[in-house]
Amino acid sequence: MTDIFTVPSAFFNSDAFGSTSLSTPTYSSIPNSTEISLDAEPLSRRRVWRTRSPAYGLNDRIEGSVRLNGPTEHIGDISINLEGNLLVSVLGDGGTPRSNLLFLSRSITLPLSRHPLVGDEYPFTISIPSEITVQDVTALTPPSFYRCNDDLSGEIVYSLKISMTRRGSRVSFKPEPNETKIIPILYFPKTRPMDPPLSTMPKLLLDHDLRFTSGPSLSISEHIDSFPLKPHWSSLSSHVKHPAGGLESFKNCAIFSLPAPQSFVSGERIPFFLSLVFPHSPAQGAMYTKNIKVSLWKQLTVRPLKSSLAKLFTRAKISSAKTSQSRSSIPDPPHNKDDQRSNSPFERSPGHSRSNSLSIDMYGPPVTQRWYLKTGRLETCSEYSEGVHLLWGSIDAGYLGQGCSWKVGHLAQLQYFFEIEIDAPAHMEDHLPSFKLQKVVELTTDCWETMNRELQSTGGLPAPALGLGRCLLEKELNQNM
Repeated sequence: MTDIFTVPSAFFNSDAFGSTSLSTPTYSSIPNSTEISLDAEPLSRRRVWRTRSPAYGLNDRIEGSVRLNGPTEHIGDISINLEGNLLVSVLGDGGTPRSNLLFLSRSITLPLSRHPLVGDEYPFTISIPSEITVQDVTALTPPSFYRCNDDLSGEIVYSLKISMTRRGSRVSFKPEPNETKIIPILYFPKTRPMDPPLSTMPKLLLDHDLRFTSGPSLSISEHIDSFPLKPHWSSLSSHVKHPAGGLESFKNCAIFSLPAPQSFVSGERIPFFLSLVFPHSPAQGAMYTKNIKVSLWKQLTVRPLKSSLAKLFTRAKISSAKTSQSRSSIPDPPHNKDDQRSNSPFERSPGHSRSNSLSIDMYGPPVTQRWYLKTGRLETCSEYSEGVHLLWGSIDAGYLGQGCSWKVGHLAQLQYFFEIEIDAPAHMEDHLPSFKLQKVVELTTDCWETMNRELQSTGGLPAPALGLGRCLLEKELNQNM
């Protein structure tokens, strides 16, 4: 086989985001004279989404066909494999440990005719699982992703691999580099909150509604969760040598409340309120109201393969060891036969992919990178009672359609969290502590209960969450530098 596809980076068409630096399509619709070629037409219809490579959404499936060109008498079988890989690189003392974890693998074998002829065409369908299980952790299949800085890079990549074996040897070609065709694809699943979120926080009207003395399990409403901020002494205070001393009386004095559950649509407004409770020292509560900051952050956490092992393991060895423990992509019965390599060119059940990866002991400690997204606004402040101040505010949940929490076992996850900081006045740092809370929340790409309307408008074709592709433009820019 010879290459019939060019393989530049698989991102967005230049029209979609106003960029003019992106190159030509990833695949050609006119096959050359080769033994095997992928019919690009069924895949290219996905270009209705204006993406460089085929883009797919939640519960989507890849449809295409393979056409035989040239001599066919030595063709044994043709297999198609959907792969998802987690690529991690962390700069360390021993160099840059790189690891490549194959967390998703779905294979089918095309049922060729007994005597295949030139021009024979074989359609196939392979579904993209909505869930994966890695290291006994089940989560939604993560979207295509890229993030890189000087010390850390993490990437989620998907591809469709088409391989041919010769009759007799029953193994993929080794001498030539073109016996396997790899086509990059994009996976952008739309996610939605499980329950409709509150758009506003309720006003408190009665004294017994405000249960400030109930400790960490404080609950004002079944639709609101509250979280005490932890008091701490400033690094400039005289208490720095005894950081825990004198803080007991300040527990539950600052409380942050959010709608429940903490699952929000990216780009939309999230309401919150802060309670400052100093009934025995009203002046303190008034001082704290002037030094409040609420912000939203995004954090990538990865665990790279230990540097000593990174020198020993190649991607092929990792995949081989992984397969020997448990065959990837075997969903729970009764649909497991659809996920193994079989004689059927179609997968009829999306199921979920099950993957038992290498032991966590083979990976180093977590490495994190975080970056700022938004700052909250305090809109209303009122003194509920003497020494009790209530502050209502809101914050934008990042950017519209671009947020999606995900994880791959214990090896990688993308999280969003609120950071609430209440500082003591500078001249009172020796007498009053500051307060801080980091609260993880989930962000989704789309609004609650919009899927059915969307499928009706697109004729049943799942629409990908194209906003998630913004992060991939960073890779394109890095490659063009």
